[in-house]
Amino acid sequence: MLKKKVSAFVLALLLIGLPAKAQLELLNEGLTENQVYNIRLYTLRSLNLVLDAYSSLSKKRIIKKETFAYLDASLFFLNEAYQYLPSYPIKRTIEALEKRIKFYPEEDYSTDIRVLLVYVEELSASLDQYYQIKEEISSLQELASKRKNQELAERLSKLKEKIKISLLDSPISEARYLIGIAKDHLKAKEYRKSRQALELALNPLIQISSRENLYVVLAKEYIYKAKFTYRISPEVSKQYLESALLSINKAYYVSSDENRQILNDLRKKIDFYLKKYDSYSITVEDFQDMINLLKRL
Repeated sequence: MLKKKVSAFVLALLLIGLPAKAQLELLNEGLTENQVYNIRLYTLRSLNLVLDAYSSLSKKRIIKKETFAYLDASLFFLNEAYQYLPSYPIKRTIEALEKRIKFYPEEDYSTDIRVLLVYVEELSASLDQYYQIKEEISSLQELASKRKNQELAERLSKLKEKIKISLLDSPISEARYLIGIAKDHLKAKEYRKSRQALELALNPLIQISSRENLYVVLAKEYIYKAKFTYRISPEVSKQYLESALLSINKAYYVSSDENRQILNDLRKKIDFYLKKYDSYSITVEDFQDMINLLKRL
């Protein structure tokens, strides 16, 4: 029998006594399918506009105004995609708290730190340094309660840099940076260097819009939820693991060569562990086995 995770205490209170369908709807933190759709939609639009800009830069007569329009539009849609990342609301919450501390330095921000902790717990499956981030936020409670707000603001600023889901945040940040570089070279009429920057931007845009990144993060969310809900409702847990298998199957079919074998191994593992639900013999080690394999990606 799995032990309930302390970090999920809020969800546990919500889940107890609810029917399976309601439980499935409540456990919707982290990356959702709606977010996956929107991130893919906006990064695809950005990708197409980068290709339009590249085409514009490849003409014999380059019209800078036209190329700038493509690049600006590409950055606009990339910024739209960025707002759908699970990490985005946490970063904006920290920024808002920093500003409030600046304007109202004598206030007690203990409740805000607790809210931030709940937000981070909702991303326990996908944040790169979840346990370290959680410990740091917990340590901020004492500062907030003693109203040591200058130190609190400094610690929050450093913490914000750690809020990251590499498979999603890194490609978008890299693409934004490279498109910005392309714009700088375009302003300087260094058209060859501008094209080179756009060529480099294609890979991260393709990674997040058309490869396995989104599906892998979504599958990780489902596996964590399957692990958590198993103690409360094996039926709901199995639904989550089935959803994880569906996401991993999609990830496998669109994956890059370097990740294909790991994803194939994970497909087989999930299929094997799904059969253990029939005898209620799945263990916490089984879930951790799947999670550890995902961490290799």
